[in-house]
Amino acid sequence: MIPFLIFLIHIDTMEKKIKINISQAKSVSQLMGYEGEVSTLYWQSVVIILQDKSDFKGRENRGASDLVNSSLNYGYAILYAQVQHAALKAGLALHISFLHALQEGKPTLVYDMIEEFRSFVVDRAIISMINQNEPLKLNTKGELNQKSRQLIVQNVKERLGSYTRHKKASKKVQTIIQDQAYLLSRHVKDEAIYKPFIGKY
Repeated sequence: MIPFLIFLIHIDTMEKKIKINISQAKSVSQLMGYEGEVSTLYWQSVVIILQDKSDFKGRENRGASDLVNSSLNYGYAILYAQVQHAALKAGLALHISFLHALQEGKPTLVYDMIEEFRSFVVDRAIISMINQNEPLKLNTKGELNQKSRQLIVQNVKERLGSYTRHKKASKKVQTIIQDQAYLLSRHVKDEAIYKPFIGKY
């Protein structure tokens, strides 16, 4: 019961930070600071959700050696490719970003754009796979084995191909990603106002 109460407190705190702090941020650095606080609470909540199914202790990026982080990183790589393709198709300059700091030779715009879809596509797929006891395993090198990679590809692609409501229409998630890229392209030309995709569970 206590972990569940902590989970509810995290959800309540995240909602307040999103409604109050983030909406009133006056600079990118301040916004990213609030984003970091919400992200910490989010991953602490995922730890609670998966506590009976894994030894997940929190989010790690590169070099992760546990099953959940390795699975998330692999899923993000699939989503990253989808987002980058959409951005290129929309004629966007990948090295010019809004939130992530510019890095020479890095497609930082993709880092911005992927944030709208991480949890809705990849986190949802991986958390579901873990909770449903999908046979995800690491090999002796601490890497996902081939079967696990195939399962993740299958599940993430299913999420990308699934339909969800967006702007009063039912669309595939991969179509929404492309639509958002086109919208951003129009936004930078002062032809439209950019509104992020907010996926509903």
